[in-house]
Amino acid sequence: MNKEIYVDILRRLGYEVRSKRKEKLRTNTWFFLQDNAPAHRSDLVKDFLTKKNVTILEQLPYSPDLAPADFYLLSRLK
Repeated sequence: MNKEIYVDILRRLGYEVRSKRKEKLRTNTWFFLQDNAPAHRSDLVKDFLTKKNVTILEQLPYSPDLAPADFYLLSRLK
């Protein structure tokens, strides 16, 4: 996926949010979480989300501390 396709997907997502969750937009109580893919971090996408006044939650880089359950289960399988 490239950045242009991702912006188009975000446009369609915005339309769906407007049509189905109007109260979330009015009160600005929704957040958008995306991963660290290069297309998601591009200037085109950042500018689009800034224009639309979207609050973005940045995903942290992977760390074992973020998913301790996975490591607990894998150690038991050994």
